[in-house]
This record gives sequence, C-alpha cells and structure tokens, in this order.
Amino acid sequence: MSRAESSRLAFIESLRLIAALLVFFQHAIEQYRGGIELFDRMTRLGPGLAGVVIFFVVSGYVVPMSVQKGFEPLPFMIRRVFRVYPLLLFVFALLFCAGASGVLAYWQFMPAAGPAQWAANLLLVQDYVGVRPFLGVSWTLAIEFAWYALFALCVWRFGSRAGPILNVALPVLLLTLAAASVAADIRVPLGRLAMLYACVLGYQAFLFHTGVLSGRGLRFSLASFIAVTWITNIVAFGIYSHAHVSLFQALWPWTVAPIAFFVILLVKPVRNARLLNSGWLPAWGTASYSIYMFHPLGLAAARQYATSAWIGIPMAVAVTALLSFIGYRYVEKSGIGLGRRVVGLVRKPRGGAGVPAAG
Repeated sequence: MSRAESSRLAFIESLRLIAALLVFFQHAIEQYRGGIELFDRMTRLGPGLAGVVIFFVVSGYVVPMSVQKGFEPLPFMIRRVFRVYPLLLFVFALLFCAGASGVLAYWQFMPAAGPAQWAANLLLVQDYVGVRPFLGVSWTLAIEFAWYALFALCVWRFGSRAGPILNVALPVLLLTLAAASVAADIRVPLGRLAMLYACVLGYQAFLFHTGVLSGRGLRFSLASFIAVTWITNIVAFGIYSHAHVSLFQALWPWTVAPIAFFVILLVKPVRNARLLNSGWLPAWGTASYSIYMFHPLGLAAARQYATSAWIGIPMAVAVTALLSFIGYRYVEKSGIGLGRRVVGLVRKPRGGAGVPAAG
C-alpha cells in the first residue's frame, strides 16, 4: 500500500485498534470480574464481540481494495498467507518457550502436544476437530481465511458481479440454516457464518466508495444485514440457548458495530476527524493484529505475576504493547515484505492486470 493510500485509510487503522482494544477489554474484565462489580456488569454486556464484528467488516472493506488494479488468485492468496502466518508462527513459538520454561504456566501443555494437536492448530481447525487451542483468539483467523477463499473464488468466477452475488447468497444461506435449525429442533451455531456476512457488508461499502453501489443500495445492504443477524441470533440465542452468551449479548454488537462502522465511513466530519486520522490511534492501529494476537500473553502474565487487577491490568497493557511493537516491527512487516518477494517469483511475466474485482 502506498503512503498516500495509508494516509487515506488512517481512520481504518483507528477502527482496527478500537476493535482490538474492545477484545482486550472483554478478556481483561472476564479475568478480573470476580472481585469488581463494574467488571461483572461489563462482562454481561460483552463488548468483545462488537470488536470482532468491526474487524470483519473492516476486512471486507480493505481486501477488495487490495486487488483494485487486478486480481490474480495465486498472488492474492500468497500475500494473505504471508500477512497472517509469520506472526501466528512467531506467537506459537513464543508460547511454546514460555510454557516449557514455566514463565507462563498456562501454556505448559504445549511441549507435550502431539502432532495431531499441532497440525490442527497450525491449520486453524482446532475448534472443528475438538483439539485444545494453543491460542484461543486464533479461531477468528480460520474465518478470515474462509473470507479470503470465498472472495477469491467469487471474484475469479464472477468478476465484478462477485459483490452483488455474495450480498444475496450469504443472507439467504443464513436464513435457510436458521429455518432448518427451527424445523429440526437443533441449535445451529450461526455466529461464525455471520462473520463472513460481516465481511460481505464491508465489501458493499467498498463498492459504494468505488461508485459501483448506490447510496440507496448501501443503506439496503446495512438494513438487510441487521435484520438477518437479528433473526439468526434470535434463533441461536433466543429460541435456543448458549452456555456463555445471552440473547442481548448477541444482538447488540451485531447492530451497533456495523452502524458505528458506517457512521465513521460515510459521515465526513467523523471520518476526517483528527482523532481518527493522526496521533496514537492510527499509529498503533497498524499493529492491531499484533495487539490482538499478543494480548492473551499479556493477560496471562498479569494473572501469574500480579497480585490484583489494579496492578495486573497495567501490566497486561505494558506486556501487550511491548510484544505488539516487536511483533509488528520485526515479524508482521517482514512477513508482508517476504510475501511480496514470493509473489514476484511466482507471478508470470505477462504484465496482465488479471480479473477486475469490481466496477
């Protein structure tokens, strides 16, 4: 991404940081809710889910932007793999060392993990095959790769029609599964599939900004998204129940998070606000992936070494910030650069622009 593009998307980096901080806050209050009444109340609110929804709407917005000059499936997937995996592998290695040494006791199980457990975690399918995860938050990366694959397949197959097709296919699929869940009297976990729909909503915002989708079409997409996610959440958390998530905890993030995204994206005074476009918010927002991946380590260190929440939370923030700075500066950026070099080696010297993503 050029410097000019980065500057224009500073508010997106700020949004990513806000999303990461919401997830961090959720896990922090869950860790210390036992003795602090305010944390107990905030835990019941569940702000972390709103952060995850924002992450996926933002992903849906920026991924199509990365192929505006043309789409080539193999280079696209190579760049995506090198965007995610270097940091993931680094975190796994750090967890292994911290667990083996006893520095972080929570991960002492990792040295004894067998090949099947390692394979499942490396392939990000641990939640689907009943294997203990090395890092709990990594479940979102599997959905992120599902979005990359879905986007790549649809753009490769349908070109500029990919966005409109996905905007119909995902809600139809969700509603069909919700109806089947009620008919069969079986609870179907619809939330993770809805995360893909959040990416599709972000894709519609991208199409609006490129002039492909009208303002009326964008408003219809947002209204449809809220309506469909309300229906599916009422089925999954209202008609049926979940051990840890109430209906309210499921409904409000799916409403507030996309509306907040669209307000920031479409209301110029908000989008161009100095707070979102300069200073520490966008600066740290570039490291939001590292913050998201390292905050469990910061919280684990606080749990093991701090005597109270008032010491533990600042400790967790400090450890997370330090590891995130190192992770972004020396691992994320290096991985992105390596991905570009690999793409340069495998790309055919034909100079073609590939398949157009939109427009």
